[in-house]
Amino acid sequence: MKYLIWLSNNYISVREIVSSLRSIDVEVELLLIQDGVYLVDKGCSASNEIKELKLKIHALKHHVEERGITERLAFDVNLIDYPEVINILMEKADKVISL
Repeated sequence: MKYLIWLSNNYISVREIVSSLRSIDVEVELLLIQDGVYLVDKGCSASNEIKELKLKIHALKHHVEERGITERLAFDVNLIDYPEVINILMEKADKVISL
């Protein structure tokens, strides 16, 4: 089973949610959109927590570019376009948690 956590806010801690899901053997990925993309910016204090979770992280490329942080990513992020967002939401994830 694969869950996708969809974050559109600047910061919401997902550590507890990820830990709970992993404890029942659920695969978790993270999708960052809108201001949620700031979580992977080198200047964001929360980026260390996100990195420590060792999740596969997707970020909407357009939102990263729009905020001017393409060259400031703190770690490896899968930058995706709108069609891939839809594919992940509709085909790859069994459940989506939107925060």
